[in-house]
Amino acid sequence: MPSVLGLMERREARARQDLESWTEVLEQARAEVDAARERVERARVGREELVSVLAEESVVNTPVSVASGGEVAAAVGSSGLGAGDGGRPPVWRSGMGEEVLSGLYREVFAAVVAASGPVSGVELTRAVGREAESKNEVEKIRHRAYALEKRGWLLRAKDGRFTPAPGAVARDVSPASAGRLRPDAGTA
Repeated sequence: MPSVLGLMERREARARQDLESWTEVLEQARAEVDAARERVERARVGREELVSVLAEESVVNTPVSVASGGEVAAAVGSSGLGAGDGGRPPVWRSGMGEEVLSGLYREVFAAVVAASGPVSGVELTRAVGREAESKNEVEKIRHRAYALEKRGWLLRAKDGRFTPAPGAVARDVSPASAGRLRPDAGTA
């Protein structure tokens, strides 16, 4: 008859083998989950880049005609004046005013114009009335500012702060920026 101690030792050994086996399975599963997360992230970034490139490529640059009063008669882009927040702003051309910008692009540009100096993404977020404590909101606004920079409306300093491009604000204060709070003056 086997001893009770021997039976318990065998039982413990089997339990230890089960534990090692399941631990190995768990480690393999974690590695698979990490690899799947990485694939999802790469696919997301690739999709966003593709959407960005397609949006930039789909903009049709048409000549801008300027009326005698300096008003813009035709805008650049296939979507006409005031494309929604999702559409890219037109490439800045001489004679264009911020009235061709729409949604958040117009608000971001107006906030930069109204500022007394270079403006950070957090300051811009506050200036357009968004929650600057939310990283997501700050990134949305910063993304709009980057798009405006690429299209010639803004300049970005090495420290990441934005200023209006010289030609884009050649006229005095434009309608959208009149009465706008300065980003460093607090929230609206």
